[in-house]
Amino acid sequence: MINPEIQKTNQLGHFSNPDIECVLEYIKRVWNEKRFSEIAVYLDDHYIDHSMPYAVVQNQQGLIIYLNELAEVVSHQTEIVALTILGELVVCHVRISVSELLCVDDSCKVTEVFYGYRMFRMNGNKIAEHWEIL
Repeated sequence: MINPEIQKTNQLGHFSNPDIECVLEYIKRVWNEKRFSEIAVYLDDHYIDHSMPYAVVQNQQGLIIYLNELAEVVSHQTEIVALTILGELVVCHVRISVSELLCVDDSCKVTEVFYGYRMFRMNGNKIAEHWEIL
């Protein structure tokens, strides 16, 4: 999900930067719409995810395993609140809404909201590295 103000700006053509377009589409299609088969469209062949636990492979294959397992236990949506470019980095201020899918009673049927940052280092209009700060 993209904040309506960012979406409006994007529709007006202020985001003609291909790196920003890549990040916006990656979050929309892979994270929010769970189109994991499209991951290679957005990620560099030598992608490294620094936010993944060290027990997990920190590349495209590890990310796909993580996303599939995550999709079984929680529903999540990432909204970009703001973004900026710093050299080869696209930095996004994000709002992540998470709710449990395996809830057995009403006590856990709440949506938790986290704010943080996702940083993407770009290479050839693809995401080469990712960091997440929540």
